[in-house]
Amino acid sequence: MLRRILKDAHVGQHSEGDAIGALIQKLPATYQPTVRPLISRQAELFGLPESAFRSRDEKVNSNFGPEAEEIDAEVFTFGSCLIALTLYENSRTRRRRNENGEMVITEGKHRSITVAYVVPSVEGPDFSEFETFLAEVWPEIELSERQDPLRRIREIENGNVNTTEIPSPEDLQSAEVLSDKSARKLAIAIKSANGLLTGHAAKQIPPADRPRIDELIEKLISLGLVDTEVVVICRETSAQINRLSSSESFEVLDEVGLKCACGRNLSAEKLEKALSITDFGRLMLDGNRWLSILVLQNLLSLGVPIENIRMEQIYSGEEVDCIAEIYGRIVLFELKDKEFARGNAYSFGAKIGIFQPDFSVVVTTERVGRDAKDHFLARSAGTRKRTFYGRGRDSEAVIFIEGLDNLGTGLEAVISEVTKSALAARLRNALSFANPQPLALLAAWSGMGGVNGPEE
Repeated sequence: MLRRILKDAHVGQHSEGDAIGALIQKLPATYQPTVRPLISRQAELFGLPESAFRSRDEKVNSNFGPEAEEIDAEVFTFGSCLIALTLYENSRTRRRRNENGEMVITEGKHRSITVAYVVPSVEGPDFSEFETFLAEVWPEIELSERQDPLRRIREIENGNVNTTEIPSPEDLQSAEVLSDKSARKLAIAIKSANGLLTGHAAKQIPPADRPRIDELIEKLISLGLVDTEVVVICRETSAQINRLSSSESFEVLDEVGLKCACGRNLSAEKLEKALSITDFGRLMLDGNRWLSILVLQNLLSLGVPIENIRMEQIYSGEEVDCIAEIYGRIVLFELKDKEFARGNAYSFGAKIGIFQPDFSVVVTTERVGRDAKDHFLARSAGTRKRTFYGRGRDSEAVIFIEGLDNLGTGLEAVISEVTKSALAARLRNALSFANPQPLALLAAWSGMGGVNGPEE
């Protein structure tokens, strides 16, 4: 996967001359610059001084304000990482009153630095060495990591209270067990039947998994998803008479004279062990909360802050399974514990139209139907391409993650797509310093004269 770490700092001044050049001289060979070598080679090919490549035809807007100008940049390779360093400068006008009460206008330069680390993993390398060398060129620098402000997601929630919380260990363990299809089918069968005799439990799961039935039952019970009880069955009618938490209750019931309709004491009737769903189990199954927990935990593990994620919320009258703001981009998720069919595609397409996300993702425990894929293909003709993870083939506009085995890999790919989108403009601006600016190049060329190139 690909992720971004963005740091910035205000500095008193940039060092005299080529500040980035001074940094390059200090860095060990493990940090390889890319912009400076490209400038040198192009200057050699054009027969122009390198200064012709440093002039800018126009200012480039930055995150430090509309007046901040990018004055220099470099992109370093560091192992499998990229480091994009950009220098900014802008003029600031300040108004203040002097000791005589007169308004005094002063102008000063405001300088700043941003460092974007592009890391191909959740756990990136230690960049403290690089930042130590930065401090040698800019002694007063104090880099701090920048978190993108939550703007778009706050507009969507429009004051609604965010109820998303970090999953508890019990929630995570239960979600992991329910991610097992057979365990989930068994729990759903118990819930749907309002109780299930133990002897009928194996019939609820695929034949290949029936030898695991005792193991699955034990897991569901140990996590509090399922409970056991004793069912009283009339020996004459075979009807279920009552349910008790344990067989120890029968002595008390016999003493008070409680009998079956056939006249026998309850303890004399047929007793069978049964399984019932607990309130916690019902909570985990209703709305596929277990799947929401798995997706949430994966996003947290991939570095998305909990503050940036909204789970199971209702916005604009629409129920949203998951929506996240990552690097300023909105990612909308639809979660399904079944095949994602055409009807689901219509519903999700409506949400896409309402929330206008930058990325749309379908997570399904099964597969995405061909008709649903065709719906999105037709709907998004001419839009940017997206990829399937799991079964399927390339499609447009929506990322499909099919099957829980592909959940981790698919979400990593989603984060990578968002990261590339967020970093593209920053890297484009930095790398543009390696390109000859047309006006500057033509001015330098015309000033030197000669069909064989400029004179020295």
